[in-house]
Amino acid sequence: MEKILNQEEIDALFRATQKGQIPSPAARATRKNVSKFNLREISQINKEQVRALSALHESFARNITSSLGAYLRVGFDFNLVSVEQLTFSEIISRLPELTYVCSMRMQPIEAVGLLQMDLAVAFPIMDLVLGGPGSGTVELRDLTEIEEQILESVMRILTRELQTAWAPVLPLEIEFEQRQQSGHTQVLMGPTERCLALSFEIKMTDAHGVMNVTLPAVASNAVLRKLTAQTSYSKRGNSAARVSQIQRHLLDGSFDVDLRLPPIPVSVRDLTGLQAGQVLRLHQPVEQPAILYVAGKEMFSVYPVACGLLRGAQILQRNSIIPPTHKAET
Repeated sequence: MEKILNQEEIDALFRATQKGQIPSPAARATRKNVSKFNLREISQINKEQVRALSALHESFARNITSSLGAYLRVGFDFNLVSVEQLTFSEIISRLPELTYVCSMRMQPIEAVGLLQMDLAVAFPIMDLVLGGPGSGTVELRDLTEIEEQILESVMRILTRELQTAWAPVLPLEIEFEQRQQSGHTQVLMGPTERCLALSFEIKMTDAHGVMNVTLPAVASNAVLRKLTAQTSYSKRGNSAARVSQIQRHLLDGSFDVDLRLPPIPVSVRDLTGLQAGQVLRLHQPVEQPAILYVAGKEMFSVYPVACGLLRGAQILQRNSIIPPTHKAET
């Protein structure tokens, strides 16, 4: 049943509309659905790129496990934990107050990257370099100049192995530059620059910690371009291998082959008068070739020949099997 409003109800609705409490029909018509969107997701690395970067730096981690384990003469595990793309300000905000940060120079692209190592593993590593047992119970504090020089030798091994891991993709000279104090670190890159953040887990007998590698946008973008190009080439190679495999299977297939003369008109009188042993004259010049049909297609122009007790065909030329209409289009 249709509801009829009285004058008082109509006046109340009119006042509510004027105050904006009830949207007008025009406002309801122009109202749009708004959904949330995270602007940080723009230009994020995709899953395929993450897999390629992970494979590249897992190789780097294996080399570090071997080289640093031999250098320190102790059980040493170095494993990739995460691959992310973050702004430089986000990376800086994650750094502990007491930590070791050094810069590495990347040539010839004139870029600077960062290495950060937890002091929880830095002190045991230095203890091992000095011939100690590598105890992880040292009280965390800032490093002395001598300790910085000791840890610098370890950082040079890390940068050398990173250069070796990148060599097949992007040949760069990556060298240790210097230790960076917390105040100087923030000015090495722009706060909004999107960097590649790699996190590695370090495990030793009595110590456990994290090392982070920060690569500037110019370096990470160059590596991603090379990895994408290599992946595309690999896919094309797989496709070519698949085509080759199909071709091999086709070569083992079989097709019906017919050796025929060109169409020649013969009168009904000649055909009805044929007897066994008679020869039917086809009025076909000897120099005019016959046709070899493959799977019902006019494939070759040939001469009929004898091959021992068998019949054969001497190939003169290959005929086009493209219909005349298609030839005209091309």
